[in-house]
Amino acid sequence: MSEEMTLFKSIHSVSERQRLFTKLLSSQGNLYLKDKFDRSLPLKASEVDSRFYLKCFSPSEGDLQLNEDETYTAVFWIDQEKYMFETRPQLRGADLMLPVMNLFHLQKRRTFRYQVPNDFASDFKINHLNQKTTNVSCRMIDVSTQGCAVEVGLTTIDLKLEDILQAELIFGDREPILVQGVIKNIRKKDFQTLVLGVEFHHMAHSSEEKIMLAISDLQRELFNRQVA
Repeated sequence: MSEEMTLFKSIHSVSERQRLFTKLLSSQGNLYLKDKFDRSLPLKASEVDSRFYLKCFSPSEGDLQLNEDETYTAVFWIDQEKYMFETRPQLRGADLMLPVMNLFHLQKRRTFRYQVPNDFASDFKINHLNQKTTNVSCRMIDVSTQGCAVEVGLTTIDLKLEDILQAELIFGDREPILVQGVIKNIRKKDFQTLVLGVEFHHMAHSSEEKIMLAISDLQRELFNRQVA
């Protein structure tokens, strides 16, 4: 992947990791532990050791049940820049230890359209068309927080420019992300398939964040496949 097409940058440098976690400790800012269903637990880090294990405590209750055999994502901000790392939490009495497995800097490229691999389980499920209930599944070609391109069967549903859609974005087994959008372009791919360009609108901030997290998790998964 070229640098300009990357939504996150992997951070391997020990000195850079030390700098970031020293800033996180001194700022006393929150970090958020998230599972694949976007359930989260707010945490504060109190210490970090030479192996980059963060000792944390929770300042408030969250809706996340921890399993030491599962991989979670921890998200935090330094100087208004967003970072995330993979971790497998370890309970040590009253302390929660977070080993930093892979650390990434999330890039500010919200308009970049990420190409969804053919072998990745994803779906664009149309639930309403012009406020009428429907149930049509489309294959996602690319996606960003601003819109997406999808493939749909030519005879599946009657579609026109400026039609308003309500749909769910489905990435693997993550919780579906609700979006509303309008069809901005339609073209034939072949004699049985249409390609739709959908522009999202009336989108809550929470949906934008969920899309960014889903894309980042997808890229991280593919990144890990490449380096395995």
